[in-house]
Amino acid sequence: MRAVAEFIMRGRVRAVILTMLGIPLVSPAILALVSLRRGSSDGLMVLAWALLPIVVAGMSGHVPLLVAGISAGYFVSVLCGALALRSRRSWVAALLAVIAASAVSIGLTSYFSGGLLQGFLQAVERAAEQPDSVPMEELRQVFSGELQITGYFSLILAMSATLALVLGRYWQALLYNPGGFRQEFHQLRLPLWLAAVCMLLWVSGLVTPGYAFWGAVIAFPMVVAGIALIHWLVASRGWGIGPLVAMYVLLVIGGLPLAGFLCGLALVDSWIDIRGRFAK
Repeated sequence: MRAVAEFIMRGRVRAVILTMLGIPLVSPAILALVSLRRGSSDGLMVLAWALLPIVVAGMSGHVPLLVAGISAGYFVSVLCGALALRSRRSWVAALLAVIAASAVSIGLTSYFSGGLLQGFLQAVERAAEQPDSVPMEELRQVFSGELQITGYFSLILAMSATLALVLGRYWQALLYNPGGFRQEFHQLRLPLWLAAVCMLLWVSGLVTPGYAFWGAVIAFPMVVAGIALIHWLVASRGWGIGPLVAMYVLLVIGGLPLAGFLCGLALVDSWIDIRGRFAK
């Protein structure tokens, strides 16, 4: 990992070329690393080159506008999160910037592409080797309108952009501040007012038809804060990597219940400062 980060930071041309390749997770993480280390001017330059093939492919018709818009939004969300983290030195600010940029990007993509729902359903049918095996009716029930599909894509985009930002910050710490990312992430904690608002909006989204995914978007910073607290607890107790692996596996196979637990944990931490109490 260190060798990759060193290679990227040896020159702008290398960073630009690797970003333009569009390597999943890696290319946006390169944008994050450049933006975190060198600021907005270099970050915007790398972003412009990264968006060039996406825009050309979308305008020429080689790539659906849905895909082009989401891809462009991915890079923009990473840049916004990286610049917020650089200027504010706060993961809370970075997460808020990421979810705001993700929501705006998906909203613009929906507007200019004439709606995401039909394009998404058609893409699922085309991608399936056996169209009859795809539960299209179930998909249409889950995504019954543009509100649901835009919320879903906003959530996926926010999660993806956050992963890229985490990788970029990790690379930066490897090069310039060994161990800094671990310490920084372990201390991630939401202000009580923000945690309470996020929890209220998430619960409201769950009980309001059509807003479940948007509620999850709002709750996303709380989930990350809960994950950070679990990482800190495991590290402070010396429990090894096993509990973390179990947590991430459970997030994949049973996301909603565990996400609810992590949100509750983040809310309690914002209220009573669990780390501070353990330190005493």
